[in-house]
Amino acid sequence: MKIYYDGCAKTGGYSLSGRVDRRYPKLLCEKFNAEEYNIAQRSGSNKRLVRNLLEHDLSQFDLFVIQMTKRKRLEYFDKKTKGWVSIGYRNTTLPPKVTGLSHDIPIDYIEMRDESEKDVTFHTIWRGDVISLNDVRRSGRGTDKEVYKINEVSNDKENLIKYYLHYYRNVYTEEQGKIDEQMCFSTIKSLLKNYKHVIIYMHSDNKTYVPVDLQYKKGKDFVSGWYMGPDTHKIITNDILKLL
Repeated sequence: MKIYYDGCAKTGGYSLSGRVDRRYPKLLCEKFNAEEYNIAQRSGSNKRLVRNLLEHDLSQFDLFVIQMTKRKRLEYFDKKTKGWVSIGYRNTTLPPKVTGLSHDIPIDYIEMRDESEKDVTFHTIWRGDVISLNDVRRSGRGTDKEVYKINEVSNDKENLIKYYLHYYRNVYTEEQGKIDEQMCFSTIKSLLKNYKHVIIYMHSDNKTYVPVDLQYKKGKDFVSGWYMGPDTHKIITNDILKLL
């Protein structure tokens, strides 16, 4: 038996504990003595879920577990590298050591991840400078320190950062996000209509607007942050088993 998994960090198992062996895809495969085929990645988008299904021979799998994610995420194809780049958006802060002010200031970042990489980089614009932040949790154990870099990106990347900041600030709307989510869900259901599958929703948006099989909300069903905790992974595993 071979199980296909896709989603974002929650399904990929990128945890602060480093216990990727306790993520729900691993636990479910243990129940069935199945092979785990897991292509979930951090900052993965719903559009990436659809693209991955289109690029695979679905007949090679016995079960599909698809985790839908944030509506604001997307991806684009880089003409130079000939690869896909995941794009995300988050609101957080810049510290005094970067701004020179006496307090943190709220600011929005663009998340970027090349498809061939696991690490995510974060970029924003502050008073004309491009501020970049490393992937401080890439070790899975929270041991890395935050490293901010100023104006250390290429002109092309700077233009992309400005473009996506403008897009999220001035173009993107929740109405658009809802329709995008519905289109992705409908496409996934159509592609998998002849295959056994489970569709899950888990992330920080307030709610989903599509009839997924299972839904888990931030702050209620898992601890805040990257990792949901091993107990929640057991709950998800048992919930999936009940549906099969």
